[in-house]
Amino acid sequence: MDALFAKLRIKDLQLLRDIAATRSLTSIASARGLSQPGLSRTLRDIEAALGAQVFSRDRMARLEPTPLGRLVLSRIELLLSEADGLKDELLAFEEGRSTHLRLGVIPFVSNALMHAILSELTSDRHAMSISTYEGSTDQLVQALRRQELDAVLGRIVVDATTPELHQEKLFTQTASIVVNASGPLARRKALKMDALHEHEWVLPPQPSPTRLAFVEWLVNHGAAPPSARIETTSARLVHTAISTGVAACGLLPLDIALELQKWGGIKAIEFPPSFKMPTVGLISLSKRRGLPAARILRDVVRQALSRTVAYR
Repeated sequence: MDALFAKLRIKDLQLLRDIAATRSLTSIASARGLSQPGLSRTLRDIEAALGAQVFSRDRMARLEPTPLGRLVLSRIELLLSEADGLKDELLAFEEGRSTHLRLGVIPFVSNALMHAILSELTSDRHAMSISTYEGSTDQLVQALRRQELDAVLGRIVVDATTPELHQEKLFTQTASIVVNASGPLARRKALKMDALHEHEWVLPPQPSPTRLAFVEWLVNHGAAPPSARIETTSARLVHTAISTGVAACGLLPLDIALELQKWGGIKAIEFPPSFKMPTVGLISLSKRRGLPAARILRDVVRQALSRTVAYR
């Protein structure tokens, strides 16, 4: 089997992934301009090289992963993600850049900080090319675990004892309430804690770390948590909902709210007792922490924080 296993190619692994997605050799053969019998022989050869039956046919003649096949397919996803990362780095090198970085960022990292980070990483000193992806911390960490990302700027929420992840705390953000700039709430000197639940809110989704921390904080201060008319992790959509009057209040980090306030239509109000949002940190896979790109990113992020006024 070792000799056969050594002959496996990236395109063989990609074929297994495509079969798992479509469950049909006929559709794949048609898309690739191949014969179905020929593709069946290729699948048998790949399974022989692996020494495992990856797929079995169900009663509808659809290909279904076997229990061992599901294990193989999970490993293939990781291998192909690594191969894609290597391809991006080689392309970056060919184009005269040092390396390629795939960075996930939550929407609540300020434009000022991201400008400082991206400007330095792409400067002549580091000459990186960068792909950025925005999402919730949970979404980004899942992509990190699949090795589709190299690092994440997100909330520190995963159990610190998880050995596969390395998490470095970077900064915390003071929370603010955002309201319509021309509405009645904007004219109040302060919002009453015990009346917050009476308004229509835009809030992060229920299971998010920020929403959980917000509810806990309100309960600890004797206030009823508000319900959400709209749930979103997008700062832009919070601005849209509040500025157009779809909702009355929104929850945003103060630094983000002050940036969006410049767009017009909303006003940022600090909480009566200060509420700190969950810590933002740099999250990476422990096994990849020593790679040059990871070290450069770590240094650049910390330098950018020291130079960005909001985080000093």
